[in-house]
Amino acid sequence: RETLGDRHPDILTYLYNLGLLLQKQGRLGDAIPLFREELEGCDAWYGKGHTETQNSARNLVKVLTGAGRQRQADEVAATYGV
Repeated sequence: RETLGDRHPDILTYLYNLGLLLQKQGRLGDAIPLFREELEGCDAWYGKGHTETQNSARNLVKVLTGAGRQRQADEVAATYGV
């Protein structure tokens, strides 16, 4: 992060992979902040309509839904049109 910056695609991939690992371990509460940060980074780097951002938003919606946070999932879905 120090060298590349928080929004660099390599950092975003790292955040996604770590979030995915935590999700697979059933640690949704730990995974959600990483997926949120990844989505925010994709939005900043690529823009809302980009495929990477849309995929990130869909993934966060899925994880939030799985964690029983439907209202938050609906907000993300509405914001990104997914």
